[in-house]
Amino acid sequence: MTAAARIPAHSFDHPAFAVIDPRVRSRLLALDHFPEPDELRKLADGLPNSTTPWFDFIAQDRTQLRESGSFDRLLAQTGAVPTRVHSFHDLLGALIWLHFPTLKTAIHRAQLAGDPVQRGPRENAATHLDESGVLVLSAEPTIFEAFSALRWVEVFWERRSELLRTTRFLVFGHGLLDALREPHPRLMGKALFGHIARERLALDISEFRPFVDAALARHLSEFLSEPALLAPLPVLGVPGWSTNQSRAYYEDERYFRTARQRTREVGSARWLELG
Repeated sequence: MTAAARIPAHSFDHPAFAVIDPRVRSRLLALDHFPEPDELRKLADGLPNSTTPWFDFIAQDRTQLRESGSFDRLLAQTGAVPTRVHSFHDLLGALIWLHFPTLKTAIHRAQLAGDPVQRGPRENAATHLDESGVLVLSAEPTIFEAFSALRWVEVFWERRSELLRTTRFLVFGHGLLDALREPHPRLMGKALFGHIARERLALDISEFRPFVDAALARHLSEFLSEPALLAPLPVLGVPGWSTNQSRAYYEDERYFRTARQRTREVGSARWLELG
């Protein structure tokens, strides 16, 4: 993508992009060019948040990145997130930093404290969440049990009305958001389950997102324990996230793999208590 190319108007059409504040989306689409790294932070001016972002963004320099030892070490040294110029993937990464600054900071610090040579379960879990994470926040824990057991027809179709009343989905993984610009049926996310009080469901997204950001940051050590805590989620099954959703759609095992198709045992549901 060239410096002159503006962001296409349809780029944020998919319902999953509701996680990005409408003002930020409007500012992006109003630009006559693709934003440079040093323009990114001001796109979020006035954005309600759980904490004030302490970071900025800088054009990624491969030599500088290599010499620092890692992305997180360079961020710690400079206070700026290395960002590839004119990369939609990295633009979305920056937007997640701006919308979830507390959680992203907590993950950054955990990665910084890890072994720079030998990646362990915590680092792998953080990477899965960063790239493909979907925050599934529900007042009804049996929803998590149905998801974990891969009972797609039950949870997405038979309990559809209940799912819509009790559960909200926020895409956190910027790689997944990038893929949702041109979604395909087999697109899979990694779900992190959080049990919330029923009254939280009525919050506007501008209040709900900062609550989730701060609450998950407090529980970082629990959900970074291992990648298995994140459950597979066929994201185009989320109500309204694809067209022609029907019982037959959810019964199609090419896209909605069931427990009997899995080579590994399906684990029991685990979730975080967020209040």
